[in-house]
Amino acid sequence: MDCDPSNWSPKDATELTQVVAAELRAPPEKRPLFRPLSSAPEFPLEALGPLRDATFAIHQRTQAPIAIAAQSVLAAATLAVQAQRDVTLPGGGQKPLTAIFISVADSGERKSSVDRIALAAVYRVEGEWRQKSQSERQMFVNAKEAWETARDHAKRTKKGDMVGLCAALETVGPEPKAPPHPMLLIADPTPEALTLHLAEGRPMAGVFTAEGGLLIGGAAFNDESRMRTAALFNTLWDGEAIRRRRVGTGVTFLPGRRCSAHIMLQPIVAERLLGDVLFDGIGLIARMLIVAPDTTAGTRFFREAPHGAADALESYNDRLRYLLLKPTVTRTDMEDVLDPPTMRLHSDAVRAWISFHDSCEGAIATEGVLVPIRAFAAKLAEHAGRLAAVLTVYDTPTRWKYR
Repeated sequence: MDCDPSNWSPKDATELTQVVAAELRAPPEKRPLFRPLSSAPEFPLEALGPLRDATFAIHQRTQAPIAIAAQSVLAAATLAVQAQRDVTLPGGGQKPLTAIFISVADSGERKSSVDRIALAAVYRVEGEWRQKSQSERQMFVNAKEAWETARDHAKRTKKGDMVGLCAALETVGPEPKAPPHPMLLIADPTPEALTLHLAEGRPMAGVFTAEGGLLIGGAAFNDESRMRTAALFNTLWDGEAIRRRRVGTGVTFLPGRRCSAHIMLQPIVAERLLGDVLFDGIGLIARMLIVAPDTTAGTRFFREAPHGAADALESYNDRLRYLLLKPTVTRTDMEDVLDPPTMRLHSDAVRAWISFHDSCEGAIATEGVLVPIRAFAAKLAEHAGRLAAVLTVYDTPTRWKYR
């Protein structure tokens, strides 16, 4: 067709009109607002040290992405270690050994299978606590009834005698405390439920779920609760006391608590969590350790795991059980408040940590390579220090220097 409209015939004009009309009727091609992600880097399996063999064993059994297996094993080890020790980092003071792990993978990547194997020892310990709690609960009921009877008797016999009544009630003693509930893991808590879990259970817990949609799509992360939930996760990651006052429930003061998390998500659910500017702005995402590995689907042809995998997992489970059942250090005046001894870095580790810290700090300056993830990069050295301490405690649970 001639480019000069003055030379168009009526037929040419009609054809052009029809073409333009068709183009206007056709919906525009939808394109994503972001570039496709590049392939995930290979997970540094050797850096896991004492957890390497257990991680590789789970990978051999499930053929799931090795990063998913690593996250599950690291999260389970952190759960077991967090109540045992803190760590002192140069210039940063005392830090808890808590962590928030996020694993992103499509359905069918065997996330649940991996997590079930990694947490087998935790489930067994919960079962032991559950059996023990039945007799403890009955003893508590009896003690509570005896305490109430003794107080009633004191009130009747010392009626009108305030000094005598106070002395009698002092003799009766404080109200018996209910034994902790046996559940260590909780999958779908609201911030209020997680606080209650830490108040009525042991002073340590874990928010673990292989179905992260239940948590992210539930009451914890709805429009009303999501800011409170994020703030509570931040508080627990920092090792700070939970301080709350409500008209209906009164005062809640919970120092010395430890809580870590491992949340497994499908990519579409992860977008809702990681794409929320609130969680980024409040600092929650900077406290997360995230993996999103490439799929192994299409390569998982059947094969038996080698015999060595069973040995590695048996050793791993024995170590987790030992750490979970190992008595914790608590405050002398409050037996339910953790007061973990603090590990200190060896002089060589101090130099290595400072070098890494300064490299990260330099990389978040203007035009630095880590500027796009500045908030996370600012915490990279602390993440590294915590993980190193977790691996050390797991590897040698009875040998290290502490205060």
